Amino acid sequence: MMSRLIRVTAVIAATAALAACVKVNVPERAFFWPDARVAQENITLPSNPPPAGAETLVLRYAEGPIGATRIRSSDRARPLILFCGGNMFRRSSAGGYRAEIMAPFGDLMMFDYPGYGDTAGLDSFANFRAVGEVVADEARRQADAEGRKLIVWGHSLGGIVCAEAAQRARADLLVLETTTPGARATVENQVGLMRPFVRVTLAPALDAVDVPASLRGYPNKIVVIEAGKDDTLPPALSRALARRLEAQGNTVERLVFPAAGHNDVGRQPNFTARLEAALRG
Repeated sequence: MMSRLIRVTAVIAATAALAACVKVNVPERAFFWPDARVAQENITLPSNPPPAGAETLVLRYAEGPIGATRIRSSDRARPLILFCGGNMFRRSSAGGYRAEIMAPFGDLMMFDYPGYGDTAGLDSFANFRAVGEVVADEARRQADAEGRKLIVWGHSLGGIVCAEAAQRARADLLVLETTTPGARATVENQVGLMRPFVRVTLAPALDAVDVPASLRGYPNKIVVIEAGKDDTLPPALSRALARRLEAQGNTVERLVFPAAGHNDVGRQPNFTARLEAALRG
């Protein structure tokens, strides 16, 4: 999620060693990796689309179409899971992986962000929020029509999007996987020991990102997944997120996978059993 910020803070650290204080302005779009930026950086994403038989949904928001997929089953005892992916997530390059690891837990709905994959529009928090509202409403509508519970599940950047979606959709349960309390917490963690020497100014849209604040009053359980070897959003951020949620009265279950990195929690040997237990509780 934070590749550019890692490079930015390396420069900050080097500069701070030579100066009493460094002033850094972080623009809103520093957090995003849309298709245009991926191409500019000569990054090739793998081909890993959703499985055959997945349904393409027809959804729109003010800027145009939303690329979205639904994987259905006839077993209405299974919940519907709305999944919000991380910064490199596109259905075309990671939809198959997500469908595979989440198949034991329920039916699945996934979507592309603005400027990513098949969703139109500029990558901005306003557009991310607008798309999140549309897919949250559609997930709630489908879950109600089919008599299913609704789980909202956000990974990395998706934790920010899915927190708001869970509130809007009145989700029965929320999963926050290897994510962060917010933009400022992420930047401060990246700055680390240089913090006394660095004055960071976030763009207003970034400074407003606060996952616990968006979940104040959320009445249902929140599962926070922490990866012990996460070098993108370090485990300290997941711990801080869980603490803040608990402090404001949310019901939180924290699951720690000590050997996992940022993107491979779902490959851990005990992942399915532990998640099944947490989602039942």
